[in-house]
Amino acid sequence: MGNESRRAYLHLATCPADEQPQLHALLTDRGFCEAPAPSMPPQLSDDSLYTCDTFPVGTDEAAGSGEFAHTTMVRSLVERAPGASWRFWSGIGYADGIQVMGELNLHHPALGPFPGPHDCLGCDDEGRVWLSVATVEGLLQRSAAGEAVDLAAITGSQWEVLISQEAQAQTPPRP
Repeated sequence: MGNESRRAYLHLATCPADEQPQLHALLTDRGFCEAPAPSMPPQLSDDSLYTCDTFPVGTDEAAGSGEFAHTTMVRSLVERAPGASWRFWSGIGYADGIQVMGELNLHHPALGPFPGPHDCLGCDDEGRVWLSVATVEGLLQRSAAGEAVDLAAITGSQWEVLISQEAQAQTPPRP
């Protein structure tokens, strides 16, 4: 058994016009298309969802770096469009017959990447943060010991709020 492809998603809240060609090239090279269209449009749109049905689980053989595909993609997104606001996640997949949780990263130009340049949050297929039992138990123990536990800092709520605000600002009001 080997690694199976999984689906990946990029919700692009905003992207400066001068960064769009580099980001468009990256998404096209990686096999992304605008949901629900079957192909990539000639130009990116703010507050749009782009999907890839064949995103690799595990290492990124196409990049030839031995890094995980998700890590490579996050780094490329930040490098090619540092002024963009986005949510990037990959769905649940399988590596050697074992289920692998999805991975989530957020980026806002004022805050940088979340949770960090080489880290990601576990998530489900819809990009909802998934905290393991061990993580929750650790948080409960820290809280019981009197330590302040900031769930917003753990789940990236500050990024989510700013990204959502930018996406909503791009959506024209309904008549």
